Amino acid sequence: MIKISTVAKLGAATLLSTCVSLANAGERVSDFSLVDAKGRFFQLSRHADHDAVVLFAQDDSRDVRKAADDIAELAAQFAGKKVEFLMLDSTGRADKAELREAADKAGIELRILIDDTQLVAEELGLTRALEVAILDPKAKELVYRGAINDRFAEGKKARRASEHYVADALTAMLAGEDITAQFASNGDAITFATNEIMSVSYANDVAPILEQRCVTCHQEGGIAPFAMSSHQMVQGWSPMIRETLITKRMPPGQVDVEYSSQFHGVNHITVEETQKLVHWIDSGAKNLDGTDPLAAYEPHVEKWGYGEPDMIVDIPPQTIPASGTVEYRNLVLPLDLPEDKWVKAVEFVAGDTTVLHHIIAWAQAPDNGKGGAGGAFGILNQGIGLGAYAPGNSINTYPDGAGFPLEQGSGLILQMHYTTSGKETVDASQIGIHFWDEEPERPILGGSAADLEIDIAPFEADHEMVATKKFRKDSYLTMVGPHMHYRGYDANFKLVYPDGREEEILNVPNYQFNWQKTYDFKEPKYMPAGTEMVFRATFDNSEMNPYNPDPSAEISWGEQTWQEMMFGFFRYVEADEGE
Repeated sequence: MIKISTVAKLGAATLLSTCVSLANAGERVSDFSLVDAKGRFFQLSRHADHDAVVLFAQDDSRDVRKAADDIAELAAQFAGKKVEFLMLDSTGRADKAELREAADKAGIELRILIDDTQLVAEELGLTRALEVAILDPKAKELVYRGAINDRFAEGKKARRASEHYVADALTAMLAGEDITAQFASNGDAITFATNEIMSVSYANDVAPILEQRCVTCHQEGGIAPFAMSSHQMVQGWSPMIRETLITKRMPPGQVDVEYSSQFHGVNHITVEETQKLVHWIDSGAKNLDGTDPLAAYEPHVEKWGYGEPDMIVDIPPQTIPASGTVEYRNLVLPLDLPEDKWVKAVEFVAGDTTVLHHIIAWAQAPDNGKGGAGGAFGILNQGIGLGAYAPGNSINTYPDGAGFPLEQGSGLILQMHYTTSGKETVDASQIGIHFWDEEPERPILGGSAADLEIDIAPFEADHEMVATKKFRKDSYLTMVGPHMHYRGYDANFKLVYPDGREEEILNVPNYQFNWQKTYDFKEPKYMPAGTEMVFRATFDNSEMNPYNPDPSAEISWGEQTWQEMMFGFFRYVEADEGE
């Protein structure tokens, strides 16, 4: 390790090769995931059906604009081949809208991946704009790193390209031949967050991040597969920690960072925190501080995260077999309310998280007789849900001044969904209900933008669906949440206002069925009468989807996880007249 005082004297490439494990041509690289300038998700391993992935390092320099035609010609030359061409912005200061605008002006039509942590460029050794990395996505191997052609090569002064390094390398790669010429790019140097590489401390940097972001789940008895209870445990699991960060599997339920601040309880880890953790792991995940904060840390475990409920409902114990398919279980539970109540919040405590996939709770009025199943939705035809549980989502709150009415004598209708775990078990979950002391100003309402006409062809990789819902009265939107099954890939919500203006309000680029989150706005969003909600979702029924139970199946709507759903759930309250 070099001394901090010498950093300023070293170039980016020298510094990175000293502090970070760089991949050289012919060496394996990590799987990685990035979000592009349009908010869509990219993962290297999900392109293993391609022969090559080509990354062009970019910045906002004049040289990148000059190279637009060269890049377009290169992409056109390999059109029809299984080669994916992408731009990679590793400047660390990228703004999606600005990137899209700059690309339009330059005539660049390729997807622009945003390497906000700079970790992908670091590992690939991309230190200059217009440097190119050719990857074999199936082997996860770096095949070529260097200039596009002799117009943009170090030491070359060609005004028109006559030596086409990347084209030659791709041609050789596709033919199974060796790649020889590799020239460095002459583009501007990329500025990296080098200070973080040099100064990460386990006790002062790493442990506090883990305590804040991870230990809630990664503790004894938690839902995570191991406890972050000491440096030794973290060091042993550090390769997996690194992999889940680089591929954006953790923290779970990630939304596009542009929207994370407007919702309650979003799992989020900052760029700086990710850099610190990965750099620390890459340097050996050592503890050189003489103290172990995680070993001394005692997690504060509360059964009820929203506080002690006013009413606790014990769900009858459910015996779950070791294997096989468990049909949805529909339960009707009396509440024995002595008087009318208004619900403020609903919380679920899972009995056995290894088998419980979700609970949806509806209110059953005492005189409506809605206890049975029927219709296309089964018991989903009961109207607005009182609340729901799924991994990562256990607390359901309503905004100030709004509540859910429960009449005296009301009951609960529960939809219970279980998956088997390999051993027989019993789930005994609970529901905690919090009441308002006084009647709130308005009732909470809800529904979904949904489409039941699902028809996804076998092996179809990019099946897009759109559902809409129009609000007839002035309203405040309080919650949105996407719901799909294992083929769900990404989803977003936007509002189309009566004047034609459009606003994206949530983007989930990496939808994960195992983390069914809903998103409560910190400040409810006003929607004038006539506003239309548009819910867009993409499904991946290909072999490249690692969660796909059977890519050869033709997929239609159904309640079981190997079938599909397409719901954009929401909650709202109607505004007072003239509000």
